[in-house]
Amino acid sequence: MFQTRHLEVFQRRKEWFHRTAEAHLALWWIPAGQIPTVADAEERITHARVYGPTPYAFTLTDPFPAPAVERLLDEG
Repeated sequence: MFQTRHLEVFQRRKEWFHRTAEAHLALWWIPAGQIPTVADAEERITHARVYGPTPYAFTLTDPFPAPAVERLLDEG
């Protein structure tokens, strides 16, 4: 993607989108096969808004490595 014409459009994204003041998405690691709910996402986004990026809820800009598989299985 970054070596095609998509890059030109991507670099101009500020012309079409406004910067948001608070977190509008959150990423988190889940065990394979687990399907997160909308409530899970809302909880993670709220967490990111309050605490910023953490291993519990992070962004592509501030990623955290995947936890050990055993710990993910314990949480699931």
